[in-house]
Amino acid sequence: MTENDRSLIKQLMIAGRYRVVYDLMPQYNMDKSQEIIKNMGNKWCCHPDNYVKRLEVPLPILNEPRTKVLKGRR
Repeated sequence: MTENDRSLIKQLMIAGRYRVVYDLMPQYNMDKSQEIIKNMGNKWCCHPDNYVKRLEVPLPILNEPRTKVLKGRR
């Protein structure tokens, strides 16, 4: 969205034409979000660098019972 578009939206709001503004807001919000995500780079929580890295073989500690209560039930 260009500066001219933003100016047009402000003029429409001043004129009381809110329905037109409501139609434009989803696209405006999407553009703003994409710009913020691009600026954040790999700091963004859903960036591919931040995906969960799974182990090929689970850690042995995960196979051991964690409490004494569960130890007797197995």
